Amino acid sequence: MSKLKILKFVSLTLLVLVLTAGFYFYPQLAIATGYAAKKICTCTYATGRELEEVEQNDLYFSILTLVDNELDIAKSSVTSKLFGFSPKTAVFKPGIGCVLLDGKDDFNVRFPSTEKSNHSIDSIFSFKQGTTKGVNKKLLLQTVNEAFDPNDALNQKRTTAVLVIHRDTLIAEEYAKPFAVNTPQLGWSMTKSMMNTFAGLLIQQGKMKTDQTHLFASWATDARKNISLTHLLQMNSGLSWDEDYTTVSDATKMLYSSEDVSTIPLSKSLEYEIGKTWYYSSGTTNLLSKYFRNILGDDRLYLTFLKEHLFDVLGMDSAFIETDETGTFIGSSYGYATPRDWAKYGLLYLYDGIWQGKRLLPEGWVAFSKESATGSNGIYGAQFWLNQNGVQYPDAPHDMLIADGYQGQFVFIIPSYDVVIVRMGTGGKEFDTNLFLKNILAAIPPKIK
Repeated sequence: MSKLKILKFVSLTLLVLVLTAGFYFYPQLAIATGYAAKKICTCTYATGRELEEVEQNDLYFSILTLVDNELDIAKSSVTSKLFGFSPKTAVFKPGIGCVLLDGKDDFNVRFPSTEKSNHSIDSIFSFKQGTTKGVNKKLLLQTVNEAFDPNDALNQKRTTAVLVIHRDTLIAEEYAKPFAVNTPQLGWSMTKSMMNTFAGLLIQQGKMKTDQTHLFASWATDARKNISLTHLLQMNSGLSWDEDYTTVSDATKMLYSSEDVSTIPLSKSLEYEIGKTWYYSSGTTNLLSKYFRNILGDDRLYLTFLKEHLFDVLGMDSAFIETDETGTFIGSSYGYATPRDWAKYGLLYLYDGIWQGKRLLPEGWVAFSKESATGSNGIYGAQFWLNQNGVQYPDAPHDMLIADGYQGQFVFIIPSYDVVIVRMGTGGKEFDTNLFLKNILAAIPPKIK
């Protein structure tokens, strides 16, 4: 074979390899740039953090370290690119947070009002601070301190905040810089638990029931019409779904390549028998969010509902849930609040849906939320994680209800100890959750029955 033919063969082979790699990896670029743009936008414009710090502490893994991020202060936006490709832009909107755009802002969603509603409880809740009876303060503070990396490094355990509330008293609180008491932090899938609350509030107001079926018009002519709200809440709807964040999947396309987060899950067919097989699905939660929007039938009511009936009532002044481009809450993933406000949220469930003497959630709703979903083997209830029989944390109480985010964000609600524990973070494989809970609870006396 001549040198010219060899050169042509090598060139053609390299071209095929480049095209194959491009075909495989190019869709993943949009996932990375979408993730980065949305994260930086919210952290910059809604929580007051600096770009370089967010890149260091939140975009420290995978190809996210290679993404180029550019702020446009005048437009309150961020555009992220990877090697100049797959640009994604997120724009800040007061009251909503940041919206990831698919091209232009075609829907122009705006939050109707940022004023405090008149649905608030008469007296404003505030934490007492100090030490409650029977608490081993030395052991407690030692355990809390050990949850953090030394010198605010955020390089191993990556804990950003820990709070412990015992009998309405804030008995421990610590933050890693630059995070502080007033810094809203992303809860990731703890937002799913807020969709449980959204459902409970709508049911309490008589707007729907858990056994309701025929949820969406596009399901009317097939077996999906038999999927109930309970099936969606407990994630055993039987719908096909791919919850994989390491590649281009149903979940990543839904979050970073879709104008409407309900489009992909709505299109899914049944893969399993309804109500029999449990599968963790962010798509399921965003179907709930879309259904709530349909039920309310008015976007102003929908966008302000949680603010008026939950956040303002509990005094969660920092809390917000971001929407997709069309204005549907991304209930699977994008709820923000300060750790203290996440703790208030936990207290609502600790006290059975009653807040300062007034019932907000239906009687029996918290018990329903704790029922093990069929097929989950005691690990999952209704948009909350469980620890039945120590299935997740062998050294923690079995009555624990858990709001759980993908990077180690937790609200642990433990009635048997009358305690709520909040741990926020930006990841951290070195953080031992079971040991953390074991040592925290060793310092707190169990509730007297």
